[in-house]
Amino acid sequence: MKHASKVGILLVILYIICLAYKFIISDPSVAQLHLLLLELSLPGFTGFTIGSIIWGGVLAFIYGFAGSRVFHVLHRNCCEPK
Repeated sequence: MKHASKVGILLVILYIICLAYKFIISDPSVAQLHLLLLELSLPGFTGFTIGSIIWGGVLAFIYGFAGSRVFHVLHRNCCEPK
C-alpha cells in the first residue's frame, strides 16, 4: 500500500511537469496537440482551469495507485527483499 502511494505521487509530479511544459511550448499546433492528449488521457480534463487541473491531479494519483496495486497482485514477490 505504501509503495502504491509513492507511485501515485510520482504520477502527480509527472502530471505537474506536463502542465508546466505547456507554458514552454512556442508552437500553437504543438500546444493544441498537448492539450488534446491531456484531454484524452484524463477523462474530465477540459483545459487549464483550476477545477480541471485538480481533477487531473486526482486522476493521475488514482492511475498510479491502481496500476501499482494491479502490478503487485500479478507479481506478488517482485519487490520483496530476498
